[in-house]
Amino acid sequence: MLLLVGMVAASASARAETQLFDPATYTAWADLRLAYADGERGWLDGGFGKLRHGGEAAADIAQVAVLWKPQLTDTVSGYALLQGVSDAAVPVGVEEAYVQWRPVPRSDFRYSLRAGQMFPPISMEHDGTGWTVPRTLTPSAINSWIGEEVLVRGVEISGQANIWGQGVGLTLGGFTRDDTAGTILSWRGWSLHDISSADNTGLPLPDGQKQGWYQLFKTNQAAQSRPMVEVDGRLGYYARIDWRPPAPFAINIEVYDNQGDPMALRNRQWGWATRFYNVGAAYRLNAQDELLTQYMAGHTATGWPVGQGRHVVDVDFESAYMLWSRRLTSGGRLSARFDWFGVRDYSRRAVDDNSETGYSATFAWMRPLSDHMDCGLEALHVVSDRPARMTHDLLSKQAQTQVQLALKLHL
Repeated sequence: MLLLVGMVAASASARAETQLFDPATYTAWADLRLAYADGERGWLDGGFGKLRHGGEAAADIAQVAVLWKPQLTDTVSGYALLQGVSDAAVPVGVEEAYVQWRPVPRSDFRYSLRAGQMFPPISMEHDGTGWTVPRTLTPSAINSWIGEEVLVRGVEISGQANIWGQGVGLTLGGFTRDDTAGTILSWRGWSLHDISSADNTGLPLPDGQKQGWYQLFKTNQAAQSRPMVEVDGRLGYYARIDWRPPAPFAINIEVYDNQGDPMALRNRQWGWATRFYNVGAAYRLNAQDELLTQYMAGHTATGWPVGQGRHVVDVDFESAYMLWSRRLTSGGRLSARFDWFGVRDYSRRAVDDNSETGYSATFAWMRPLSDHMDCGLEALHVVSDRPARMTHDLLSKQAQTQVQLALKLHL
C-alpha cells in the first residue's frame, strides 16, 4: 500500500485520467476444450503423465478468466487476473495481481516499475492477453513449468535504452514466496500443459507410498506442493538483459535464484534451493514467419545434506525448444514446436530416482472466427524415460499423444 501511495504521489504532477470500472478496463474469456490423450495416467491424477490429460477423453473448461486493468493515474495502472480452472486441485484463484508505474519518457531512456504477484519475464510464448499463449494451446516444457512453480510476489524495475542503434534492456526483480519451486519438477518431472498457478494453487505429487517423496520424507511432506508459500524468510531475485540489434532478431539472458534454504520446513512444505539460467531468442524471418527458441539449465535441492555438497534430493535440470509460427492470410496461425528436456539426479537414486530424458513435437492451428470467438486445434506427441514410473509398475519409457479442440469465447 505504501508503494502504491508513493507511485501515485510521484505521478501527481501529471493530469490524472483515472479509469477504475469503465468497461474498457475489463476483459473476460472462457476456454472450452474437447481433448483425447492416450497413454499413462495424468499428473493431475497422481500419475507421471506428461500432458494435461492421460488415457482419457475429456470435455471441460480449460480456463475462465476475468482480467481487470484499472488506470489509476496517467502513469500508474493496475493488473489483476481472477481465473477458474476446472481440473485444478483448487479451481479458483488470483493468478497475477500487481501495480505498475510507467513514467512519461523524456529521453531515449525509459523505465518502469511493478509490484505485486507476477510471473518473472521468462516466457517468450505467453504474450497473449492474460499470460496466455496465442500460437499453440500448450506451451513448451520450460514455460509450462514457469506457469506451475515460478509465480512470485515482489518488486521489479525495468529500463530500456537505445545505444548506437542497439536496443538494450535491463530488468531486476526481488521477491518472496516461491520457496517450493523445484518440488514438482523433481518428483514428477517435466510436463507440457496450459495450467498456470494462482495464489492458492496446490500441485499434486505422484501418489503412493512407494514414491521417493514419501519414502524419504513420509508425513513431513504434504501430498500437494504449494508454489505461493513463504518457508524460509529469504529474498529471491532475478535479472534479465535484453539486446535488440538493428536486425530482425532479439536475444535475452536471465538468471533466477530463490535463494531457498533446503532445510527449511513449514506446514509440511520444504524449502528448495532453486537456481536457473535462461537464454531466449526471437527471429523474424519475414512478415509472416517467426522463430522462437529458449534454453534453460538449472539446479534444485532440498532436505538434509548427504555428503559431497549434495542434499537428499539434488538434481540438475535442462530443457530447450524451437518454435516456428506463421501468420496466415485468414488471420490465423500455423505453428510447430520441438521440445527436449532432461533431469539428472545426484542423490539416493536407489530410493528416489528422479532422472529423466524426453522430447516432444507439437503442431497447432489457431484461427479467429469472429470478434468474440477463436478456435484452435492441436496435436502433441511426447516420449519420455523416467525410472520412477516403475514404482507404479509401469515401464520407465512411455509415449503419449494428445489431440485438443478449443473454442475460446471472449468479450
